[in-house]
Amino acid sequence: MAIGVQKKETQALGESANNEGDIVDTSISTLKRCLRIIAGGDPVKPGNRSAKNSISEEATEPGMEESVPEASKWPHCQHMISQDEAPHMDGELASRNITIVPYKDESQINEIMRLITKDLSEPYSIYTYRYFLHNWPEYCFLAYDETSKAYIGAVLCKLEVDIYQRCKGYLAMLAVDESCRRLGIGTRLVRCAIAEMRQRKCDEIVLETEVSNKNAQRLYSNLGFIRQKRLIKYYLNGGDAFRLKLIFTSRRPNPIINDENRGCRPHEDDDDDY
Repeated sequence: MAIGVQKKETQALGESANNEGDIVDTSISTLKRCLRIIAGGDPVKPGNRSAKNSISEEATEPGMEESVPEASKWPHCQHMISQDEAPHMDGELASRNITIVPYKDESQINEIMRLITKDLSEPYSIYTYRYFLHNWPEYCFLAYDETSKAYIGAVLCKLEVDIYQRCKGYLAMLAVDESCRRLGIGTRLVRCAIAEMRQRKCDEIVLETEVSNKNAQRLYSNLGFIRQKRLIKYYLNGGDAFRLKLIFTSRRPNPIINDENRGCRPHEDDDDDY
């Protein structure tokens, strides 16, 4: 009897250790992904390189590339939060006293985190938000409801110059409070971000969205974004993503290395853009 009890205790301890190990592995994986985006990396999952030539399960648009396996720089659900957007409803927005305002200071960071974390299965670290807000505050906009005195939407972006001297925007996060969707708020937030980046001579804007997120795809298509490639198993849940791109210029100068971009590398898809 004593031997049987001891075996059960040993087995229980082993299962407990395995569970703790899984939790630690998941936490480490999420941290690594946050660090990759801060470093500007665009990693490919080990073991997936052989799949680079596989064809997308969906029919691709003319000029759209074949499937490319690529690890997400963000925990699942991402870059583009689901938005059910209706056509322009400026009248209703005005009647509700909803305005789009620029990011002001870190006193707003908790509201931004609240909005975005609601739709995420894995919350970002506060340092991920600070990475964008401290480096590119001018590309962050919030939707403010004057009636309820609350922020109901947010968009975060960044803008960088690569070694080809192309100014590339990246639309990283978009969120609208569930109670305020289908009012065109997401569209207005993205339009403000696009306008600001264009003012800074942006050549193109890139983002990723889930293949299954038809609402987000429709929103960006209406704003002029086109599908550039399909990224296989991009999200932590194994889901694929479409990389979407909004191109303003087609110039492709020779690479220039200087102190500002020294150490930068072209994006993986640069050779196939044009």
